[in-house]
Amino acid sequence: MDPFTKPHGEILTDSIKVEDETQEEMILRLITEHDRNIAIYQTGQRYYDGDPDIKSEDPPKDTNGQTDELKPDWRFDHNPHANLVDQKVGYIVGESPNYQHKEEKVTEVIEKHLGYDFDDDLNDILTAASNKGVEWLHPYVDEEGNFNTLEIPAEQIVPVWKDRKQRVLHAVIRHYTVGDELRVEYWTAERVWYYISKDGELQLGWYHGINENNPTTHLDGESWGRVPFIPFKNNSQSVSDIWRYKTFIDAMNRRSSDTQNMFDESTELIYILRGYEGENLGEFMRNLKFYKAINVSEDGGVDTIRVEVPVTSSNEWLEKLREYVYEYGRGVDFNKNELGNSPSGIALRFLYTGLDLKTKQLARKTIPAIKQLLWFVFEYEDMDGNIADEVDVTFNYNRMVNELEQSQIASMSQTVISDDTVMANHPWVDDLEKEKERLAAEDGRVDSELPIKGVEGDELE
Repeated sequence: MDPFTKPHGEILTDSIKVEDETQEEMILRLITEHDRNIAIYQTGQRYYDGDPDIKSEDPPKDTNGQTDELKPDWRFDHNPHANLVDQKVGYIVGESPNYQHKEEKVTEVIEKHLGYDFDDDLNDILTAASNKGVEWLHPYVDEEGNFNTLEIPAEQIVPVWKDRKQRVLHAVIRHYTVGDELRVEYWTAERVWYYISKDGELQLGWYHGINENNPTTHLDGESWGRVPFIPFKNNSQSVSDIWRYKTFIDAMNRRSSDTQNMFDESTELIYILRGYEGENLGEFMRNLKFYKAINVSEDGGVDTIRVEVPVTSSNEWLEKLREYVYEYGRGVDFNKNELGNSPSGIALRFLYTGLDLKTKQLARKTIPAIKQLLWFVFEYEDMDGNIADEVDVTFNYNRMVNELEQSQIASMSQTVISDDTVMANHPWVDDLEKEKERLAAEDGRVDSELPIKGVEGDELE
């Protein structure tokens, strides 16, 4: 960019509103532009839920263009997309993330707010992000004064960014319907407007339950100072995983469905008619079905052909398509038995190469999102929100390991590296801090229970 060009961030901010456009007109325009992308968001979710394109295709037609009710119309869904998404999400958050900070008070606050319930929510959020490309989290304080969060579908959120890298929000538009009524919220760093759409225009409304000023503050008389919405992105492009392999899944569904349709049709014979004295083929089939006989001329006759289903070639092609899905989807195909019964650690790391690559892209986007959430947590606890930048967030990747090999390596490393590192990498240790607590408790019990030879109990006091 040359020095005389306006920075991209200013261009983005200027483009939010066109000249002589009211805030309400701007909101409606941005919602209209955003709605064009909703079908893209929903594609990955549809496939995850078992609703691929083949389910919505037109039924088979006869020669007159009418729906043929008698023609087989199987529509199979292999759904490897759901397997790949669940595999990735389970790999990164199947175990709870670790949060570390030098001050114990900070870790106690994190454990208070980011416990089991958040782990469960995080699993849902990352699943949705993998399907849609992005999912949103809204931190808020409930009516009882407790800090809470709400997952917001990407279909409802129109982000307005301050910068080209999409790291700082200028505002967020949330829109959704209740019955036939369109409701819109416009959030900035200090205020929120609540609208109801009537006759194609936005009007201020109080449906949110606050009979005070509109716009109003985020909280009771105060605001966060930030737009309280956090994007959990799937990757840098905020794109769903489905687009890496959708065409292969569609081909798998079509091939298997067509093969089953051919199976059904192969039970029937194809008739070759010579000298048939009827008016049309429909009459021929009716006569054959009801009378088991047809009229033909003196030189006429009927021959038959049986359809052969190409089962072997279909299976080979389906297997090839499956390989393409796992290759381009960067997943681990556990149906392959190429590594034997007890693969080494190197072989297992090679098996997980693609999944590691894909998951680390998700992790690089998830860690900043969690730190944004921690900023709101610390602000709620009357602490400095910037402490979130000092928190070390790590994931316990749920990778299959050779436990014997891993434990032997840990045992041999005890005099070379710290005990914490040895325990953290032991295959039987899921939570390092809890394991250290258990060891300390056992050491204390041993010290109190084991007598010292030649020393009476009173002499120890």
